Amino acid sequence: MDLKSEIIAYKAERDLEQRRAVQRVALLCNAGIDLDHLAKTGEAGRRLIVKRLRRLLERERIRGAMRHWSYDLNRHIALKQALDEFCPDEIQARKTKPAPVRRRFRSVSR
Repeated sequence: MDLKSEIIAYKAERDLEQRRAVQRVALLCNAGIDLDHLAKTGEAGRRLIVKRLRRLLERERIRGAMRHWSYDLNRHIALKQALDEFCPDEIQARKTKPAPVRRRFRSVSR
């Protein structure tokens, strides 16, 4: 590799590492989930954390829909990114699902 491609690879790796660090802190503050501890727990712990993340994300969605004063968009985004990190196969499933058909209503004129 030449120097330019090494610089690009290094910057990309550093950006990824920074995003994961921010996500790690956000999860610890918002949900009380420590990713370092999670890595040691195995598959059963991972399923439990995914279930908890889904529940927290759903609660945050409800708060946002109800315009609750404690809703935080940044927390919502952090939970969504964490869930996407743990379940990458669901991201692909969501992208391939067809959009729902929208119905058009005709106005009735007499």
